[in-house]
Amino acid sequence: MTAQALSRLFAEGWSVDRPVAVTDGGTISFARFRADVAGNAARVRRAGGRRGLLVTQDAYWGAVGLFALLHAGAEAILPPNAQPGTIAGLAGAWDLLLCDQPRTGDGNALVLEPGGEGAAPGPLDPAAPVTVFTSGSTGEAKRIAKTLALLEREAATLDRVLGAMVPAGATVHGTVAHQHVYGLAFRLCWPLASGRVIAGPAHELWEGALSALAAGDALVTSPAHLSRMDGIGRINLERRPSLVLSAGAPLAEAAAEHAAALFGVPVTEIFGSTETGAIALRHRSTPDPVWQPLPGVAVEADGAGLMRVRSPFVAGDGLFEGADRIALAEGGGFRLLGRADRIVKIEGKRVSLAEVEARLRALPEVADAVAVSLPGEPPRLAAVVVPSGVGAARLAEVGAFRFGRQLRRALAATQEPAGLPRHWRFLDALPSGPLGKRRHADIASLFEDTASMEQSSQRPTEPDVRATRPLPDGVELDLFLPASLAQLEGHFPGMPIVPGVAQIDWAARLAARHLGAGDGVARSFQVKFRRVTVPDATVTLTLRHVVARRRLTFEYRSADEVLTSGSIALEGP
Repeated sequence: MTAQALSRLFAEGWSVDRPVAVTDGGTISFARFRADVAGNAARVRRAGGRRGLLVTQDAYWGAVGLFALLHAGAEAILPPNAQPGTIAGLAGAWDLLLCDQPRTGDGNALVLEPGGEGAAPGPLDPAAPVTVFTSGSTGEAKRIAKTLALLEREAATLDRVLGAMVPAGATVHGTVAHQHVYGLAFRLCWPLASGRVIAGPAHELWEGALSALAAGDALVTSPAHLSRMDGIGRINLERRPSLVLSAGAPLAEAAAEHAAALFGVPVTEIFGSTETGAIALRHRSTPDPVWQPLPGVAVEADGAGLMRVRSPFVAGDGLFEGADRIALAEGGGFRLLGRADRIVKIEGKRVSLAEVEARLRALPEVADAVAVSLPGEPPRLAAVVVPSGVGAARLAEVGAFRFGRQLRRALAATQEPAGLPRHWRFLDALPSGPLGKRRHADIASLFEDTASMEQSSQRPTEPDVRATRPLPDGVELDLFLPASLAQLEGHFPGMPIVPGVAQIDWAARLAARHLGAGDGVARSFQVKFRRVTVPDATVTLTLRHVVARRRLTFEYRSADEVLTSGSIALEGP
């Protein structure tokens, strides 16, 4: 099947009844997609928007907004994230904000709606402008101008290399946002061009992603997610995907092996950048395979060993000179040797150390700051801060741990979770060399004491047991879930959620402790997540020991509402 040109999607396109997306529990046909684009394009014209900032949580509505803007003759602008501070920082770059949910305080906003009156969309100018952003070395978000033609060329190339792996009509699910170039290309543009189905919501939790999969579907994910699959069992045949994609940073070998065992298919990694789009791929069927450039993409090393890319997905002359150090391999492939600038990869996301520092210095509690990426698997973001007078007083009042958490919360207004430091040092002055130049080694050495560096080791790993009530076949516990739980680190800043694996672990441990049931380890289990469990709340955990079957049942409740329930097979006494 030949991929459709995105610029002619509504001129040639798919049959009217072909599924385009699944969202809100329903299937969206191509006819409905066309009507939604036409109606919202008319709304954009009436609003007089010429530069539309597109911020949607659902990938289907992201597709509607993108094509509505282009059909209205407007520039489509995708911000790097939807944090309020980021939107405010782009205030001069747009005159109309398109979203799929009502927003407050964002000025001229238009909520995308189903259908409406509007002329049938026709062919688009391939030169129609699409603007995205990436982290710049100066600390400010860097504007990258693209066109629809660049996006459609990339989508067609992706289908050449991936199309044979994924059945026609399969659904493309994701745990990553479509606001980024990776998600935009693989969750939105490629499915539209190839006739596959867009899964609208991005899944923040594995429980939701795995329950949505059907045999043959594709999954667009990242190292940050694939490295957090402990406690998840092998995927059943009826839910096994045909393709698992990962991008953002090289996937650790242990995580690649674990994911392949669970999904039954090796992870396919994508290497690229916001400026270039996808550059190369590799299938993790063997340890550390060489990256192979995509068709039409040429990769070479300059005199300093830095990557030089010639690609049909790059604007202008197609040449991009990056800061990735590479070693060329036989057959046109290459190996990555790390970054040569101050852009680092944290949890698969590009993070500008300069931007993190600038955002910290803008806080009233901070006089000066420097950010550093600490080595390890995975790498960790750390910051050394010189507190201001206000900050020093606050540090003395609440202590280093709580002060660091307060700075993280303040940064969350403009930074995604990957850009929030996990480790902190507070000094009277920043270390520097003889000539006043700050050296990475001097900063990193402040974190060499791993016992003090790992703040999570000082944080509670279990909830507080506030009350216990015996039952004929078990026990009932009232648990307080403090926000300082180590399991909440990165899960998720701005909207903390208690991980499902933590709830299973606590059930097994508390059953061993209070009932003498099992050995505190959940080796196999069944679980159903009915509602999200949040910290700073009291929940009731009911544990029942079915002795004859060596099985433990558990249920977390908030008042009369069941949050999580399941059962654990016990191997101990």
